[in-house]
Amino acid sequence: MTNVQVQQISIKLPADRTLGFDQSAYIPIFHRWIRDGRIEGRLLIDVADYRHVPEGPGIMLIAHEGHFAIDEGDGRIGLRWSRKRDEPGEPRERLREAWRDALTAAALLEREPTSPLTFSGSEVEIQVQSRLYAPNTEHTFDALAPEIETLAAQVFGGDVTVERLSTDARDAFGVRVVASKRAPIAAQLERL
Repeated sequence: MTNVQVQQISIKLPADRTLGFDQSAYIPIFHRWIRDGRIEGRLLIDVADYRHVPEGPGIMLIAHEGHFAIDEGDGRIGLRWSRKRDEPGEPRERLREAWRDALTAAALLEREPTSPLTFSGSEVEIQVQSRLYAPNTEHTFDALAPEIETLAAQVFGGDVTVERLSTDARDAFGVRVVASKRAPIAAQLERL
């Protein structure tokens, strides 16, 4: 592996159905998750409302290690897990852990009777927010794309394509992974 590291990983699972979408429904859901400790291994702390920010994070569930958000970035609704505190480790393990956290929350949301979100099951966006360790360059893409592709093929259970979200060096490094076939969130979680 090269000197490229993954720190502060962000995983977005795009929604495929948003009928009757109202972000305010997630405030009581997330408060209940805090009260019941619904995400094992994560210290859930608070709920924040950023619905006033256009194409922003919407309703956020703040955890000690990062935050979950009903994200509307780029005009696409989805669930985003942004990890803020990382332990040293191999890129594939850091990616696997962050992806597992996002899928765990998505699986819980799909089972919530008051949540209108379901997830595409054929796409994921992965960003590395730390520009120091993973600048948005072709070198970073060449170093991380094989790791991401291998893990994504396992998670989706088939062929995938990996493409950069942006080539602008001012943006965080990120990729969109698209699978050749849909895989339900629960099946993806089992494959991790």
